[in-house]
Amino acid sequence: MPNLESVNGIAVMGSWNTDGGVSRHTTPLIEWLHSQGYRVKVFTHYKKSPFGMPLNVKDEDFVTRCYTTEGKPIPGLNSFNFNPLLDAIEKEGYNIFLAEDLGMLPMKELLEVFPRIKKNAKTILLNHDNEPKPNDSIFWEFDWDAVINFLSSQSEFMVKHYPAEKVYLTSFPCYPVLHIAREKACRRLNLPADKKIILTFGEYDFVDPFNVLYRLREEDPSIYLVALVYTQDMKDILENKLKEQGFDKGYDEIRIERPSWQRRAKYVSASQLVVLDKGKIIVGEGAIISSTAFQIIGWGTPILASDNFWFRLFGNAILRFTIDEEFVEQAKLLLNDSPKRGEVISHAQAFAYSHSPERVCSQIFYIFQRCLSSSQYRKLSRFRGNPILKARPIYIINIGGNELYWEKLVYNAAAVRINGITYLLYRALGEDGISRIGLWWSRDGYHQDGRLLFPIFGPREDYELPGETKKRREEQRKLYGMVREVGGTEDPRVTLIGDTLYMTYTAYGDMIQLAMAKIKVEDFLKGIKEVNSYEGWNRLWVRNGPVFKALDDKDAVLFPVEEHKVRQHQISSRKGRNEFVTLFPELLEGKFALIHRISPDMQILYTEKIKNLGSSVGKTFFMPRPGMWDGEKVGAGAPPLRTKYGWLYIYHGVGKQNDKEAYRLGVILTSFDDPAGILYVSHIPVLEPEEDYEINGWVPNVVFTCGVVPKYKDSNETLDENDEIMVYYGAADEVIGVAEAKIGELIPKELRE
Repeated sequence: MPNLESVNGIAVMGSWNTDGGVSRHTTPLIEWLHSQGYRVKVFTHYKKSPFGMPLNVKDEDFVTRCYTTEGKPIPGLNSFNFNPLLDAIEKEGYNIFLAEDLGMLPMKELLEVFPRIKKNAKTILLNHDNEPKPNDSIFWEFDWDAVINFLSSQSEFMVKHYPAEKVYLTSFPCYPVLHIAREKACRRLNLPADKKIILTFGEYDFVDPFNVLYRLREEDPSIYLVALVYTQDMKDILENKLKEQGFDKGYDEIRIERPSWQRRAKYVSASQLVVLDKGKIIVGEGAIISSTAFQIIGWGTPILASDNFWFRLFGNAILRFTIDEEFVEQAKLLLNDSPKRGEVISHAQAFAYSHSPERVCSQIFYIFQRCLSSSQYRKLSRFRGNPILKARPIYIINIGGNELYWEKLVYNAAAVRINGITYLLYRALGEDGISRIGLWWSRDGYHQDGRLLFPIFGPREDYELPGETKKRREEQRKLYGMVREVGGTEDPRVTLIGDTLYMTYTAYGDMIQLAMAKIKVEDFLKGIKEVNSYEGWNRLWVRNGPVFKALDDKDAVLFPVEEHKVRQHQISSRKGRNEFVTLFPELLEGKFALIHRISPDMQILYTEKIKNLGSSVGKTFFMPRPGMWDGEKVGAGAPPLRTKYGWLYIYHGVGKQNDKEAYRLGVILTSFDDPAGILYVSHIPVLEPEEDYEINGWVPNVVFTCGVVPKYKDSNETLDENDEIMVYYGAADEVIGVAEAKIGELIPKELRE
């Protein structure tokens, strides 16, 4: 795949500077791209033919108004003046055409010039339709190079009209996370800072929630109700409706505002609570999500919303209510400085970071890259003696005075080679449903030279176990008829950096979180000889804790990137305080990269960026490839190996195999100076479930790696085309196997010359 610089310019056609879902989707992405120096032009509707409520803002220099909404005839206006768009593509070299919400564009006129657009640019539709157009609609006559959806239900009908390999799923973007002082925002907006302000918005229902809001204000005179509407007519209608229902006193203030998002952020920051209620609105043709919630969720004020399809995808980042009593109870919790308020704000911030403009732009750029490139493939060879590691259900450890068998299943092992010895730190699931980490080692990489009788790492902190393990076990017995995975420390990956082993792992407590720990190599090797207990080993590790606060995240690898040529751009004032990302201090002082997974794709985060620019989840590194073996989700496998040709990654992908879900392995190669710049991806899996121990087991049809090492060199050495690597993998979540290949068999010849 080419670097991002192969995208020479992006021509976007869609709604702009209006207070509607399409414009809210486009705005943070375009602003981020401009902040990064990319060429972007927006072609949008005339002001006399708006789609959505126009904002009181001035158009930017990159905006051209050149068509009517849906191509409707308006006296004195050309339904589509396509010359500015064609000039950008044919004369200025813009090679990406991105159309947002096709149904609102002048489709007939656009279709006429579409062949000229396709001749010079890749054409991509970003779909905002929730339901398919009729089969005979002109909508289906466009031959797109890719179709992007942000809801899986959209993909279900799109694949009936376009090849599956062209249909992608990305996230809907949030706006940047902001920290605006409440008192300052109140002063700017002339709002009372000594009141508990509850805010509602113009595109939402004001009447349905008012009965509860009125009651709350009667009980607590410090509550101050503010409604923002678009027009004087809307204000008059709202006041009259409330009077009709017997409310002599309505909202404390009803303000007429069509603000920029920056001004809206001040209103949100000035408030103690935002209430969103779609009322009795039914599903329309647009996507069934709240673009307002996506916009404001990272601005530090909790959101309370009616429990319906508009808000459910936000999970615990938004508190929801179904009946008035629940509304009252939850509003009181969020208005006061309760633990629930802090919890909701933390989850909301994590949601905003995981849907940041940077991340969603990188998802879309990944699709651009795939439209502009192609891939090849090679294969791994299994060891004939597989599986090399099985559970030993006879060994006991003592936990809290109770003896239990700690190895019911073994799988997903980290691997590191030190002084000619390969060490596997493998995941062991105990009879109690708790995952811990055991240790095995070998000189030849195939046959056991040693294996400890007890774990070397396991849950010790609150974030590594659920608060109510008994309750989770009971739930699993009801659901599965057995206890499965209750919690613990899962799927370790280990990187040797200097004299220290850094381990990333999944901490499965009340939520699934990415965590990190470290141990000195000297202590690790000494522990093998001298430490004779699980408790002793657990004390040797230094824990970092969760890497991202309150973020559902896992499958991460850490590696040094000294050659990385960091290209940093400050985006407004983003650094601020960092309460979201926690890393060992030495990692912030050096140049390291962390690849992790926010399902369904992989992100890459540079520690240098955290130090210089503040909190981030990074940008998209790799995404599922629709219609291919890794079309459903992808994640990091083992930490990458340094080769003469770049960083070599073995990753896992999930897709269909014989109509069943299967985990398989693939290869990615990136450059040293840009570890996110993908040079090659294997077109087919290099390893997939084929043997009985891979197809049948605790979780069928799984090969899953957390550890890859050189066969004859240590893990931190550089590999040539004739060097061999050993890929250790969990098979069906029950045993561990190994497969191998030469570097030259995994990287195409043209990339090695």
